[in-house]
Parts: sequence; structure tokens; C-alpha cells
Amino acid sequence: MKNLASISEWLIRSTHNLAAILLAVASVLVFYQVITRFVFGDAAAWSEILARAVIIWTVFLVSGAAIRLGKMIPIDAIRNMLPRAAQIWIIRLVTTATLLVLGVLIWFGIKMTMHVVNQQVAMLNVSVAWFYAALPIGAALAVPGVFLALRDSERAHRDSEGTES
Repeated sequence: MKNLASISEWLIRSTHNLAAILLAVASVLVFYQVITRFVFGDAAAWSEILARAVIIWTVFLVSGAAIRLGKMIPIDAIRNMLPRAAQIWIIRLVTTATLLVLGVLIWFGIKMTMHVVNQQVAMLNVSVAWFYAALPIGAALAVPGVFLALRDSERAHRDSEGTES
């Protein structure tokens, strides 16, 4: 179990770092687009399309790290109104719902990716499936982050029970 947690932590760190690199690439592409459009008067259309694809991949790759690091927007009002013992069950319910949503994203993401595999992106001459593949891959890579966040919540709940006594 410890090895699985270590692998999951490595995966989350790796996708987080890759997303940071992709964000830098997207910034360079957008800067290039602005320079070609406003300085040279001839916009490089391919850079805008590629920047969009890179940003899409960035968002989906970083979702697992955001979940893992607790950076998603929590709605704690209902949970905080409950007794301490019941709060962990709300966390488990939200975790289950999150995994269900990720499962749906993976399933339909694969279906959509396969559906558009023969369509080409204008200006880039690559399959649109490369854009769509960010959805199921990003959702699948977010799953370890969900389990690690649940593990941390379970530990925090267990530790707080020991201090309340």
C-alpha cells in the first residue's frame, strides 16, 4: 500500500510539473501569436490553435494535483454544520461522487476521442483526437489524487478524534 501511495504521489507531482511546462509553452505560443499579428501584420494561425490544445491539456493534467493538494473550491458549509463524527462521511460521499464523475469523463472521453479520430485540425494536420484525448487521460490521472486526498482526510479525522478525547 505504501508503494502505491508513493507511485501515486510521483504521478501527481509529474503531472503537476508537466502542466507547468505546458503552461509556459502556451504562454510562448500566445506571445508568438501576438508578435506575428501586431508586429508583422500576418498572424500565425497555427500558434493559436496549438496554444488552445496546450491549455486544454494543461487544465486536465493539473486537475489531479489540484484535487490532491486541496485546491479545488470546497463547499464546506453543510459539512461544518454536522457533528465531527459525521463530517468524514460527507467527505467519503463527495469522494465517491468525484470518482463517479471522473469515471463518466473517462468513459465518454474515450468514446468522443474515438469518434473524432479521423477528423483533422485545420492548420496543424493532426487528428482532433489529440485534443479530445486530454479529457479521458486527465480524468484517469486525477483518480490517484482523489484517493490521496481521501487518505489525508481520513488521517486528519482520525488524528482529531484522538485530540478531542
